[in-house]
This record gives sequence, C-alpha cells and structure tokens, in this order.
Amino acid sequence: MQVKGNFFSKEEVEKLHEMTLCVLERDGVIMDDEEACETFRKHGQKVDGRIVHMDRAIVEKALATAPSSFKIRGRDGKSVTFGEGNRVLAPASGPLFVKRGDDHHRNTAEDYKNFQKMDHTSKVIDMLNPNLIEPADIDAERVRDYQMAVCLKYTDKPLMGLTTSLRDCIHSTDMIRRFYGAKEDETYTFGLINPMSPLEYNGIMLQACRYFAERNQATMFPCCSMPGVTSPITLSGTAVVNNAENLAGIVYAQLVRPGAPVVYASTSCGTDMRYMTSAIGAPETALLCFSSAALAKYYHIPCRTGGSLSDSKCADWQAGAESTMVMMAALMSDTNFILHSCGVMNSFNTLCYEKYLLDEQNIEMLTRIVNGMTVHTEQEELDNISAVGPGGQYIEEEHTMEYLYEELYTAKLSNKMGYPGWENAGKKDAAQLAADQIENRLAAYRQPDITNEQEAVLREYIGELYDTI
Repeated sequence: MQVKGNFFSKEEVEKLHEMTLCVLERDGVIMDDEEACETFRKHGQKVDGRIVHMDRAIVEKALATAPSSFKIRGRDGKSVTFGEGNRVLAPASGPLFVKRGDDHHRNTAEDYKNFQKMDHTSKVIDMLNPNLIEPADIDAERVRDYQMAVCLKYTDKPLMGLTTSLRDCIHSTDMIRRFYGAKEDETYTFGLINPMSPLEYNGIMLQACRYFAERNQATMFPCCSMPGVTSPITLSGTAVVNNAENLAGIVYAQLVRPGAPVVYASTSCGTDMRYMTSAIGAPETALLCFSSAALAKYYHIPCRTGGSLSDSKCADWQAGAESTMVMMAALMSDTNFILHSCGVMNSFNTLCYEKYLLDEQNIEMLTRIVNGMTVHTEQEELDNISAVGPGGQYIEEEHTMEYLYEELYTAKLSNKMGYPGWENAGKKDAAQLAADQIENRLAAYRQPDITNEQEAVLREYIGELYDTI
C-alpha cells in the first residue's frame, strides 16, 4: 500500500492542457529578449513586439524532445536522478533573514556556512543550493562566487547553479565543471528560470535559459503567482496561466537545444486578500502542487513542487501545520524535486535553525506515511500471533526485535513520555528540543577532502576570501 499518485482525472488534465494551448496561441507570452524572439520567428511563430504566440505544433514538438528523466552528477561521480519515480530534496532558496531562538537578523557568512554544514549532514537533503541565503557581510560584487565556492568546498552532494545574471551563469557553471572535472556536454547542474506572472519572461531569465540549455545543463521554470493578484482568482485559472508559463520556457529551451533537460515547476501559492500578501502555507498551495504534478506527468517531464512552507514568524503550531500540509501534498503527488525542504518560514523571508531540524523530522514522518505499510502475508506473521495468543504481550518476541526499526518511526524531537517525565525533563517543547541539538549537529560536520587543483579553482574566483571559508 502506498499513499501517492495522480489526484486529477485524465479529463481534467486534458481540459487544462487545451485551455493552455488556447492561451499560448491567442494571448501569447512576453519574451523580453530579442534573440529569443528571433528564435521563435525562425520557427514560424507569430511575434507581436515582445509577445510571442505559440501554436500547438511547436508545443507538441518541444514536449516530444524534452527528456522524461536525466541525471545531474555531483562531486566524485555522485549523482541524482530527476524523473523515473525518484525524489530529490533541496534546501531553501533566497531568504533575507535568519532566525535562531529569539534572534532574528540579516544573513551572515557564518550562517551561510552553518546551513551548508547542516545540508551536507542531512539525511533528507539530496542536493545543495548556492542561493540558499545571501550573506550580507560579503561584498555584493563577489557574493555569488563566494556562495558557489563555499558549496563546492563544503559538500560532495550535487549543486544547483546560479541564474541571477549572465555573469553568474558563466561563473557558477564553470566553477562546478572544473571542480568536478566534468565533461563539457555532461549535465552537472541546473538553473532556475523564473517567469514573471502573468505570462512574462524577462531578459535575464531568457539569457540564463539559453546559456544553460546550450550547454546541456538543466533548466527549471518555477511559476510563483498569487491567485487574484498575478493570476486568476480561480485555482484552475491559475493552473492554466502557470502551465502556459512553464510550457513557454520548455519550448524555448527545446528550440535552443532539442533534448536539453527541463523540469516542470511551480511555487504558486495562496493569497491573503486582506493584506495582498502571498500565503505560502495555505491549502491552495497544496492543491496547486497536485495540479502541477498531474500536468507534469501528462507531459512525461520531471516535476518540482512543494516544500516545508509556512508564513509563521516562529517555530510554532502554525509553522508545523502549514509545513506539513504543503510538504504532504508534494510527497503524495510523487513530485520529483522539492526545494525549500527545511527551515523556511515568514513567507520565504526567513530561514530558521530550529525549524530546519523539525522539518527534517517531519519529512521523515511524512515519507513514512506516503510510502505506506507492507502487508505481510508470510507464515511467520501467523506463527507470531499464535505464539503470543490471546491476552499475551509481544515485547519479548524475536519477531518484534526483528521488525522494530523497520515498522515504527521514533521521533527524537517530539515529546512522547508521560506528563511527569516531561516536567522533570524541563517542560521543553519541540522547538526547544531542536535548539538543544543545533550545536551537536554543526559539530558533527566533516568536510570532504579537497585537492590542490580544486582549491586553485576556488581561489581563482574568490582570492583571499578562500581563507575565510
């Protein structure tokens, strides 16, 4: 038994697809880059100023060349696979602030290194993100190279690239390729190509898409719209607009290089119309996870949705409930890639140490639920029941010892003891239990070996800053 799959009917998905084709051809998508517009012209598409209108044929051709799965290599040949039923989890991306206990401050280089250590030692994080947070105490002209250098030094897990400018595209991909010793045509990273809802790509993103696709590096198109503000108020309307944005990016990547790896993506959420703010920890975010995953499956393309998302400002009940709701939807829909997996709160704006550890545990528990239970039908099950008999106990049974850790999840950051025991242990809540483990977690980090040649690559980009990492 497994608790995952597609929760949309074939008819519903096909209707969303047909509506999307209508939007792409009739309304089009702004492509604010002349080279991109010219590419579409050469392929027979109508271009009205900066608005590109895409017909059914070019969409279907692009979907036919987009791979259903691909690998991204890591250091020393390690890799992760997108698609084929695999799930890849990655950390936060872009919070401006860090929270630890009652301290809430702008990101620092020390925080950046700490979270890279936590990502590297995490049992649930599979891939690291150089754009995790931006250290405010590193010079803005050098911070992107600094972020990439720290990632390369601190982990052997695969890495995301940077798309914040063409320079960052060039530097991040070059640093990874040279550090790994990867071949020119090998897929060793991917870039986030963010559309601007509704129905627009700016020049920086299109340059980044072109640069990554030309080099056979993966691209991902995470829509992030707000129903009633930057997309239709109806969730189905938002799904159509987001689908058009995704397909427009995928089509362009395939025109640049047929067969280039791509990922269907969505981080669209709910909206709190009282304040005109995004509501990332909302039931609508979870529902949009289901629709995005269903469309990606329809197109046979790897999918990204979800995350441990919350609008709460502290590691409280709201943070836990919202993060569970959105992460559960991503896991149940069998999403292939999940960003913002641990520590995110305050509507993407804060990365919290305690919530990071609590999210890890939550992901393990949710994965336990989604993977379901094994229905044992062996004779040993009946023999065990018969050996204990009516009114007996199973504590001392060998069968219990054999299956104990496989069948029962033990939550180390949750209170399961009796009330008197909890009182005697200091009356600590889950956030306090997590706070007690932060230093132990950081102390457990062991840096992967690095060669002189690899160090030279990093020093070439960040110079004397290397001695601070």
